[in-house]
Amino acid sequence: MESIEITAGSVKEALQKGAQQLGISEDECDYELVKESGLIKKKYTVKISEKPKGEKAALEFIRGVIARMGFDCTVEMKKTDDGFLYEISGEDVAHVIGYRGDVLDSLQYLALLVANAVEGFDGRVIVDGENYREKRVQILTKLARRLAFKAAKSGETIKLEPMNPFERRVIHSALSEDKFVSTHSEGEEPFRCVVIVPDKHPKRERKGGERPRRERRERSENAEYPRVSESNIKYHTDMDLYDAEASRNFKKKGFGKTKSYGVSKRRF
Repeated sequence: MESIEITAGSVKEALQKGAQQLGISEDECDYELVKESGLIKKKYTVKISEKPKGEKAALEFIRGVIARMGFDCTVEMKKTDDGFLYEISGEDVAHVIGYRGDVLDSLQYLALLVANAVEGFDGRVIVDGENYREKRVQILTKLARRLAFKAAKSGETIKLEPMNPFERRVIHSALSEDKFVSTHSEGEEPFRCVVIVPDKHPKRERKGGERPRRERRERSENAEYPRVSESNIKYHTDMDLYDAEASRNFKKKGFGKTKSYGVSKRRF
């Protein structure tokens, strides 16, 4: 930690000057009285430094580890809504990320321990390199949706490979609103994995909302119906529905045109 010595007529005055030189507020200063001189007009020499903070301790730790590994990278810290983001960039950033981010995850875990060791720190620590986290989220989201479709189509449970807590949260979040599958985690760390289970009875929503109910009409006693009169009935008097003479000939002679054979003058 950077520290400076300020000599002033009072400790408060020295603290104000020291905070101004360090570019921080007085509340963020940690001071120590070095010596007191003078009989009538006293002078106070105060050693002033910035109070240790968890986020800055984590930043120094990450920079130190990368320097000891011999990689050419730079680290920048940004404040987020729920913690601090440490972005790593440079020519050797791929070595810091590692295989599927395993080195990056280990560095993030150790940086969190260093930050929590400082009293008063409360927040998340995220270590990222060349926007690797966001790219990994996109890849896992596509994988989750593809495997969910496969599980729902085949009806078989799919068990993914072991993942870290961050990647498991991405899978659960991507399929949280899926109506055809459900997810849960199984196993113990570091072999804990996500399981995708198809739903046997998925809930389907009708497009356009619910089907409107058809109103049932009841007959009323006063309902009018069309009247039937003799003039509306047509009589087919001109049509010979039964040929009596053809029937007599068939019984006597045994021949005639029949439906069975369709041949005239055939005896039985």
